[in-house]
Amino acid sequence: MKTSEKQRGPGRPRDEDVRARILLSAARLLEEAGFNNVTIEAIAEHAGASRATIYRWWPSKAAVLIEAFREAVASELPFPDTGSLDEDIRLQLLAFAAMLAGSRGRIFAAFLTGAQTEPEVADAFRKVWIAPRRAEAKLVLERHRRSGVLTAEVDLDLAIEMMYAPLYYRLLTGYGALTKPYVEALARQVLEGLKA
Repeated sequence: MKTSEKQRGPGRPRDEDVRARILLSAARLLEEAGFNNVTIEAIAEHAGASRATIYRWWPSKAAVLIEAFREAVASELPFPDTGSLDEDIRLQLLAFAAMLAGSRGRIFAAFLTGAQTEPEVADAFRKVWIAPRRAEAKLVLERHRRSGVLTAEVDLDLAIEMMYAPLYYRLLTGYGALTKPYVEALARQVLEGLKA
């Protein structure tokens, strides 16, 4: 057991340095080996932490890997708040599509695929990826609703699904590339629906 873990003691807040090392290690291993090939043992060894520490903070391999992925891409995917609904949605969809079209799209697809057959992965994906991302998007859309750009009748949850579902579909099926013209057209279509 590492010195920082010994000093921590039971019941005290987790050591943020150890947490950061674990997430960084998990993200690196995820990029190198892929979702299916990373183990908790490998993350612990790479981070200089114990398996028990990882399991104390995350309930499963999927939870730690999805959080590590989310942290790694967070700076690339903040939902913009430019003051313009059109620009916020366009920029968000372009950033998300660029991430999916790059090397991280393969990792993201592995999460989605795993979530179809493994309840542990599905639960972690919903809690660690979907819930925070939806909450962030909803805050921005609610600001546009308060400003009067979106009416009270617009279902914000449905709006979020309209934005992202086509990108997930193309990633998973390979039906069409995630190109800038496609994403621009998607943003226009979504906005037409929201403002109708």
